[in-house]
Amino acid sequence: AGLADITGTIRALGVQEGRAAQAEALATQIERELDAVKQSVAGQPRPRTLLVFGREEGSIRGLYVSGGVGFLHDMLEVAGGTNVMADVKREGLQLPLEQLLARAPDVVIELRASERWSPERQVREAGAWRSVSIPAVRANRVRFLGEDSLTIPGPRVAAAVRLIAGALR
Repeated sequence: AGLADITGTIRALGVQEGRAAQAEALATQIERELDAVKQSVAGQPRPRTLLVFGREEGSIRGLYVSGGVGFLHDMLEVAGGTNVMADVKREGLQLPLEQLLARAPDVVIELRASERWSPERQVREAGAWRSVSIPAVRANRVRFLGEDSLTIPGPRVAAAVRLIAGALR
C-alpha cells in the first residue's frame, strides 16, 4: 500500500476506536507535512534513485530494493527522487548486479530499520559499493539511513520523508 493508505488506516482505526477526531487531526497533520516536503523540493532536480532495504553486508549481493509501488516508493517520490525501479510494479524485489549496472542510479539510499550506521560501518559499507561502477558511486552519493520511521508505515512517515529528502540533496 502507499502513503495514502497510511493516513486512511489512521482514520479508519480512529473511527473503529471511537477516536475519529484525534485520528483525523493526526492524518491531516501528516498530509500537511508531506505536502510541505513536496513543495520544498518542487522545481529541484529529481535524481534517479535506488532505494535499498537489504543486502549482504560487505558486498553488493542479495540486493533487495523498492519497486514502483508501495509506501517506500511513494516516500521517495514525495522526497524529490525518481525511483529507478518505478517500472517494476512490485513493492520490493531482489535486484541482480546486471540490473543495478543497467539502471545506473544517480543516488543510492540504503534504509536499515533499527540499525545505526556508525561512521566506521558507513566507511566499510561505502567500500562495498565502490566495487560497482554506477553514477551514484562515482559521485559519492551513496547514503545510509537507519531509523525505524523509514520502514514502518505509521505516524512518523513525514519525518522519514524529510530524512530521504535530505539524503537526496
